[in-house]
This record gives sequence, C-alpha cells and structure tokens, in this order.
Amino acid sequence: MNTDRIVGTRSGVEPVNLFDLDVAAGNGLQPHLAELRRWMVEYLCQSHPDLGRPGHVCPYTSHAIALRSLWAAFIPGRDIDRSRITAMVADLYDLFPTLPPRTEPDSKLKAVIAVFPDLTEYTDIDTVQHDQKTKFVEQGLMLGQFYPGCTVPGLHNPFFPALDAPLPMLAIRYMAPTDFPFLSSRHEWMNFYLKIFAPAIPKFIATAMSDRLVVTPDAPPDLGSDGR
Repeated sequence: MNTDRIVGTRSGVEPVNLFDLDVAAGNGLQPHLAELRRWMVEYLCQSHPDLGRPGHVCPYTSHAIALRSLWAAFIPGRDIDRSRITAMVADLYDLFPTLPPRTEPDSKLKAVIAVFPDLTEYTDIDTVQHDQKTKFVEQGLMLGQFYPGCTVPGLHNPFFPALDAPLPMLAIRYMAPTDFPFLSSRHEWMNFYLKIFAPAIPKFIATAMSDRLVVTPDAPPDLGSDGR
C-alpha cells in the first residue's frame, strides 16, 4: 500500500486509491467509496446492449483496476460552488503526475476522480469541465464530467448516455488515440492531439491536417472525454 499522503495545496483535496486492498477493507472511511467501486466493476467493466460496439462500456477500467491505478477524492457537502470545484480540479491537475503508477506503460491507465456525492445540481461541474478542458489537453490529459442523468451521448450510439453515473464527478486521465472525436471541435485541441499521436508528421502538415479535421461550428456540442 502507498502510505504517503498526497494532498492538494489549494483545497486540501486528498485522493485515495480506490482498489488498494487496505482501502477496500475500510469502507467505513468513505460511505460512497463502495458505491463507486461497484459501479466501475458492475457497469464500466461489463458490456451493454445499447453501447453500439462490442466490449466493455469503458475499455480501460478493468486494466486500471488490475493495476490499482484508480484514485478518487471525495468532497462531501451541498455548498460546493464553482470556485471551490475549480480549486479542487487545479489541485488534482498538479497531483496527477505524482500519483502511482508514475512510469509507462502502467501510468497511461491512471485516473483520478473528484467525487461530489452530495451535489444535486450539476451546472458547475459542466462549466468547470468546459472551462478547464484546454488546460488539460495541453498536457495530454482529458477532463470528463459524469453525473446522474447526464445526457451526453456515446460515440457509437447517440442514444446511449455515456456519461451517466450514480455520483457526480470530474475524472482526469491521459489522452488516448480514441479521443479524437472529443477534440475535433477546436484547432488547438487537434494540434495537441496530433502532436502527441503523430509526432513524425512535419509541423506544417499537422497544422494543415488540423485545419481540415476540425468540425464546423454547427456540429454537435462537446461530447465529454470518455471514449465511449
């Protein structure tokens, strides 16, 4: 078990390892921890008839569980405003590289989640995700929003609510090649995507590709960042 405390300097947010055996034995420490683990195992790690493709709902979660590379910070309370959510996300942005595993390839399956179990209004979660996304993309990261009743559609079935979850949260993970559809609405996002996944392409060619690949303004809105 990792015994070093990793704490955010702005908000005091402190992630715990979701599938560490000692954490698993201490469910009483966080009443929503078991609920989050159960959703991951019984939903994300299973197939779904409405997903629109074969395989698990999330193709990465089962591997991340096996590596114990999933972290979560639980922030209780109903009076959490946008500025506080922003501070917590900023802390997790800074802490993300320090969370185990720190070396590839295992680190590429790492994720940290800010969970707001008592929130019932999700506008601020959507707003923070929208406002902070570019900052994360610039570092090869994705920031995704999840909450009960989220209607953001999946990639393979527009009627599948890909980001619907039992708890409101914001999740941070490394960018994956399949994130292209979530980045195609803005030139700067596409430029960073191509910089990461097409490093051998000359810069002027990558810029031209970005211009051609960016979706027109009347395209569907941002689809989040989960790759479903």
